[in-house]
Amino acid sequence: MKPTQSSEKIFIRTFGGLTVYRHHSPVFISWESQKARLLFCYLLITSDQWVHRNQLIELLWPGCEPDSGSKNFKTTLSRLRKSFLGARNLNPVISQGDAYRLNFESITCDNGMFREAAVSGIKHMTRGDVKGAREQLEKAQELYAAEFLPEEPSDQFIGEARRELAGLFTTALNYLERIYAAEERADLLESLKSLSHFPAFQRN
Repeated sequence: MKPTQSSEKIFIRTFGGLTVYRHHSPVFISWESQKARLLFCYLLITSDQWVHRNQLIELLWPGCEPDSGSKNFKTTLSRLRKSFLGARNLNPVISQGDAYRLNFESITCDNGMFREAAVSGIKHMTRGDVKGAREQLEKAQELYAAEFLPEEPSDQFIGEARRELAGLFTTALNYLERIYAAEERADLLESLKSLSHFPAFQRN
């Protein structure tokens, strides 16, 4: 799926690997450190939620001393912001006191869009709005192009998010399967079967 963003925003793809787009073209990000990249990934997971600095410090440096953690976090956040200087010179992270989140005035991300579409589709389905459900569930299906951040196989926090998103993807596909079966759309059912190579989609 091609990124859909305004000319003022960059688009972050996470399904299939972390990639930054501007005007539908990939933008190279020279990460100042691996920790800066991980901090960005963690904020992608928490999406539009404000996350306290201490929580992020514990994720990045488990069990570290408070003073050391604060210094490390300040340095890593600075490096993260510096990493994005070439991508329209934007500030990717905003703060509110000791809480942080992504700057959604400048950034959109596929995992957030996927979660919103999948949850909306499920809600429409439970209300009996099949047309609305199909629209949102198909949007979610298209966004989930591959596994979430597969290049980080051993990170626990990212792994938990990967499993949660995969489960949501499975639910979305199962609802779509029910919709297509009721409509007797054999062609669309066959297209869902082609998605079974994703670990997320385990047919009942």
